[in-house]
Amino acid sequence: MPYEDLINNFKTPMYVFDINKLVTRINYLKSKFTNKSLVYAVKANTFVAKELDKYVDKFEICSNGEFDICNKLNINHNKMVISGVYKDYESIDKMVKYDIDRFTIESIEQFKLLESMCIKHKKNVHVLIRLTSNNQFGVTEEEVKYIIKNNKELIIDGIEYFSGTQKTSLKKINKEVDYLKEFIDSIEQEFNFEIKEIEYGPGLPIHYFVDQEFDEDTFLDEINTILEKLGNKKILLEIGRSMVATCGYYLTKVVDMKTNKNGNYVIVDGGINHLVYYGQTMAMRIPYYEVYPKREKEIKNYNIYGSLCTINDIIVKNINSFELQIGDVFIFKNVGAYSSTEGISLFLSRDLPCVLLYKDNKFIKVRDNLKTSDINYPNY
Repeated sequence: MPYEDLINNFKTPMYVFDINKLVTRINYLKSKFTNKSLVYAVKANTFVAKELDKYVDKFEICSNGEFDICNKLNINHNKMVISGVYKDYESIDKMVKYDIDRFTIESIEQFKLLESMCIKHKKNVHVLIRLTSNNQFGVTEEEVKYIIKNNKELIIDGIEYFSGTQKTSLKKINKEVDYLKEFIDSIEQEFNFEIKEIEYGPGLPIHYFVDQEFDEDTFLDEINTILEKLGNKKILLEIGRSMVATCGYYLTKVVDMKTNKNGNYVIVDGGINHLVYYGQTMAMRIPYYEVYPKREKEIKNYNIYGSLCTINDIIVKNINSFELQIGDVFIFKNVGAYSSTEGISLFLSRDLPCVLLYKDNKFIKVRDNLKTSDINYPNY
């Protein structure tokens, strides 16, 4: 990526999502998960959703806002799966009017709501019943049976299951798949009812920090083998973080520097309001990054802090770098998932970064810097 062109033409802080790198990543995942469908969890990054449309089979949408974004991007309605723990009447009514016909069920109330929509609009609605992993998501085994037994209006295609992110244990994934197979077999036998589809969230890990080692090729091959236990069911793999994390960059500029008895401090114009690394602990782990421009100077130890007025705004501690200067730009990598939406972006009323896509050797601005002071202003 031509950092010089980027830094000379756009204001920091900023996010950049490399679409060529994203497409390469998707094709890699497809090569590993043969005969499986890929479902993109839109919450991971809405800015690349349109670019993913021709590469993924489904989009999992968890809010009315995400639906509005995907709808404006002209994502085909038959590729949308409406999920989420809260489905309000007005939003679902609107979506069914738009001919969205695939939803998840996460509670008995949602089951009743979707049945009422079938009756009201005289339309078929396909559903996946989300089986809980013993948290706030999904329904119990007994409630799955209740829904199947009492269903009169819905077309039940299958089961959805997701237990968390950043899973590195093949033993855990194997145990989950065994559990799913056993439960599905019992459902089919008890109700003489075929479960055609399984949407499974494997929670594939992204290794954000330089102290991590990971043989991803072998790991994904093992998961693909484990999934074969599910037989001839249609398998939809719900993936968010692992699909988009590596395509993202966050650029933030050094704006001040100081030294005291505790070390060398660098202040950048971004901070933890924009940059989130899952698994970071007190900024002690070092993410993958570069500094631009590079120069041959004395190596020093630095602590990198953001521009928020809180002692918690620590990006990374104790990094060794060539001697830094005001105006240098840190380029933090692997921020394609969640950082652009998960940070405490309204804190201190600092502007939201602009967002750019890097595609076909050029930068495309898809969002300008936004003033959060307008949002935080009490208008009376």
